[in-house]
Amino acid sequence: MATIEMKGIDEYLIKLSRLEKASKEEICGKAIYEGAKIVADSIKANIEALPTDDSFGPSLPGEPPLKGPTQIQKQGLLESFGITAMQDDGTGFLNVKLGFDGYNAKKTKKWPNGQPNQMIARSVESGTSFMKKHQFIKNGTARSRKKAKDTMKKSVQKSVKEIMK
Repeated sequence: MATIEMKGIDEYLIKLSRLEKASKEEICGKAIYEGAKIVADSIKANIEALPTDDSFGPSLPGEPPLKGPTQIQKQGLLESFGITAMQDDGTGFLNVKLGFDGYNAKKTKKWPNGQPNQMIARSVESGTSFMKKHQFIKNGTARSRKKAKDTMKKSVQKSVKEIMK
């Protein structure tokens, strides 16, 4: 009967065990946040570059639409933009979301506590009947997608290499 003798297999199994324990939370979670930060920075730069228009808006049909949000609305978008906590959806996927939270400082009759930042972001992204559209989210994600993927890949490779030393 043939026998196979492998040296160091116990050490290799221990490393694999450590890799399994650390993989989801430490390795994947760290990489996801690093990728999300790159995309978030790109979107935030696009928000900062948005043109502002503090005029009331076109009063007659045919007049040119507003160039962008008011300065208060833009400031609200900048302050409320962020990354959510990581969530496990139960099927093995880890997710983070980028988005807007809360209300800005522009109080109106309809919004006495301030306008919802999600609503303002949606109206700027899609445009309205009285405001030009500026696709700051779509352009920011498209521009940073490749860099985020590369950063996440490098982060995972580095973490795996450290554990397998």
